Amino acid sequence: MTDPRRACLARLQEMDAALLRMEGELPDDVRAFGAEVRHRVAAWRERLAVGEADLSQLTDVLREISGLMDALTVRLLLAPWDGPKWTGPKS
Repeated sequence: MTDPRRACLARLQEMDAALLRMEGELPDDVRAFGAEVRHRVAAWRERLAVGEADLSQLTDVLREISGLMDALTVRLLLAPWDGPKWTGPKS
């Protein structure tokens, strides 16, 4: 495997790991979307591992998947947090 292919495979593995960490925290309304993005990453990892992926095509795919991950991150950050409630100053 060439260095560029190895680098792309490593990037896809990083994306998959990030999506896995995100998966349990995603709000219900975007869980299916998150699973679809992860499925796409897995499919491209497989194609790259067996030598079926064209690197010029993969560049566009990585850019697209990064955009989808950005959208998931934004949604995750905008989700309400059920952490401690602020009760105001104590007197």
